[in-house]
Formats: sequence, C-alpha cells, structure tokens
Amino acid sequence: MKKARLIYNQKAGESKDNREPSIEEIREAIKKHGFSVELAPTEQPGDGKRLSREATDIDTVFILGGDGTVHECINGLAEQDQPPTAAILPGGTCNDFARTLGIPLDLIEAVDALCSGSTRNVDVPKINNNHFLNFLAVGLIADTSENIDADLKRATGRLSYFWSALQTTLQPVQYSYEIATESEKLEGEAVLILVANGNYIGSVTLPREHDINDGYLHMYIVKEAGLSLINAWREARLDEELQEGENLIYRKVQNLTLNVNPKGNIDVDGEDGGKPPVEIATGKKLRFHFPI
Repeated sequence: MKKARLIYNQKAGESKDNREPSIEEIREAIKKHGFSVELAPTEQPGDGKRLSREATDIDTVFILGGDGTVHECINGLAEQDQPPTAAILPGGTCNDFARTLGIPLDLIEAVDALCSGSTRNVDVPKINNNHFLNFLAVGLIADTSENIDADLKRATGRLSYFWSALQTTLQPVQYSYEIATESEKLEGEAVLILVANGNYIGSVTLPREHDINDGYLHMYIVKEAGLSLINAWREARLDEELQEGENLIYRKVQNLTLNVNPKGNIDVDGEDGGKPPVEIATGKKLRFHFPI
C-alpha cells in the first residue's frame, strides 16, 4: 500500500465551517485511492517545513492549505535528496499555484482528481538560500500584502487583496532598480518588479501562461501604476508574443540579481522574503500530482 502524509493546519482541522469537509473526510477520500494516510497537523510557523523534510518514507505528501502553507512545505521537501511527490489540496484564500496546476477548488474533488491524474516535474526556483514556487515581487504586490488587514482578510477573503491593491495603486512607491540577468543589465524606475513561475497572483491571471517545467523564470517590470498599469497588463495579455511595451518590460531568464532603493520588502509566495539585494535562480525540480 502507498504511504501518504497529510499536512494541514491544526486550526483548519477544528473549523466549524460545515461547507468544508473535515480532516477525517479528506483522509478517507485519500484512503479510497490505495493510500495509508498519516495525519500531520501544524501548530506553529516552521512545522510545515519540518514535517515535509521529515517525510522520508512517504510516497506522497498532501499539503492542505493556502499558498503560504504550500511555500513552507515545498522548502522542506526541497531539502530532501529523494523527496516524495507533492499534492496540493487548496485550502487557502487564493490558492494560486493550485490554480496553475488546474486543481479543483473543491477539496474532495481535488483528492479524486489528483489521485487519478498524473505526476510531473515542476520547477522550484531559489531566492538566496530558500525556494519558492509561485512568485516573488518588489513594489505593488509586496506593498499590497504588507497593507492587508488581518481581520479584513478573515472576514472578506480575496476581497481584502483587491481593497489593499486599490489603496496601494493610488499611492504607489517608485523604486530605483538594478537587475543583472545571465545576458544583460537593466536599470530604471518601476512600481513593480515581479518574477513569476506560476500563472496566478491573488487569483488574477498573469499576462502570459508560463511553462512550469521549462527551467525559466518570467520577469515583469512595470514602470507606472494607475490606468497605465491596467492598460499595460491588458495589452500584454492580448499580445501573443508579449513584446516590450511602453509601461512594461518582460524578460524570460534563468537567473538574476535584484537590488532596489528604497529597500522595500520582498514578497515571496505571499510570505516575507526579506530585503534586497537578492539572487534568484531556477533551482531544483520537484514532482507533483496533476489532475490530468
């Protein structure tokens, strides 16, 4: 019998929301696909990484949670020499990387689809000595995350991101940047520098679809906010080749160094990634369950 570890937030297991299946119901759904399932609840920051790192005699680690939980667990799996396959069960606010993988947002449907689907390699890039899965950003996105009110997020979910984004867009911080990739150096002013692996941020689709197993990162530099930002995003999505626009610079890269002034916070998969300068590179690959 295949072995699975189900990592989940202890508070999620105590949820009184009758619309969501219980941990036991999720466990039973996984067992129906031929797994023995070990429950591994997290109680404090760092538990997800530790529980993933210690899953050495496991075939599949099921990660139940949002993008922050996934980020933590992926860093644990990446420390293993022969890590188990990862399976994301979307239990957060935005579930961005689950969307990239095409995973159903209904948890029982997600279990059935993942266990009946395929497994494939996925790029897991690095920022300094840590790994990330979906994106890192300086500027608007990072400032938006920093401005989100925790109580508002609990009450309104994704709406809290859009409200914070609106506030941030109306008063954007302009950053001076210096970027060196494997082929060029870039300098200028921008309100957003985004390095993406996945295809969604805050449930919003990025301008182009990324191949998450091609060994490349996708860098977007947005010079101005407001209507200029909206137009640049719209035009980029309409342009199949994604040519450089007046307000948008796009590069497909394998590694880069990034520095900005003022020293804004770096958002990494929705988590605090510290301050620049940073080194970013395509890292190792991990195997994931896909629904097809």
